[in-house]
Amino acid sequence: MKLSIYGKDITVTAAIKKYVETKIGRVEKFHDGIINLDVYLAAKKVKTGNFVKVDALAYLEGTTIKCTKEDSDLYAAVDVISDMLERQLRKKKEKGIKAKQSKEKVTKHLHYYEVAAETTADGQTTEENDGKNVVKVLLPPKPMAVDEAILQLEAMDRVFYAFVNIRTGRMNVVYKRKDGDYGYIES
Repeated sequence: MKLSIYGKDITVTAAIKKYVETKIGRVEKFHDGIINLDVYLAAKKVKTGNFVKVDALAYLEGTTIKCTKEDSDLYAAVDVISDMLERQLRKKKEKGIKAKQSKEKVTKHLHYYEVAAETTADGQTTEENDGKNVVKVLLPPKPMAVDEAILQLEAMDRVFYAFVNIRTGRMNVVYKRKDGDYGYIES
């Protein structure tokens, strides 16, 4: 992790730099994916007194975490920023772990079906049978009208679409003909 410290209207002394490096540098252990960490220190004069604004930007793979704190004491602001970064990085890491675990559960569940067949991204199952591929098409769970089936056919960019007819309750097929019209097969 690369840690950069910048100062605006404030002199970044060796003591301040060392304090920021020790406090902010410890957040590295809470997330492995920190690429760069920038800390901006800025002095502000307001009617009520002098304030210091501390901004921290943690660049992760695909996202950025930002924390901001204004305080009259620079060291207290750095402490608060360190705690804020730690909390957000932990939360981000836990979300990633939960997402990975839920993805593994789905993969394990699908693996049971993949033993006998390969499942494509659109829900079709391909089985090898005497050197020929047999495609198993899963019907949509809700019955639909012919017009809806034609819309699904167009949306999925297919040549044919099998569905359960809402009027008859039986399986039907709509298909696109070579002349651009639609065909309809009732069982």
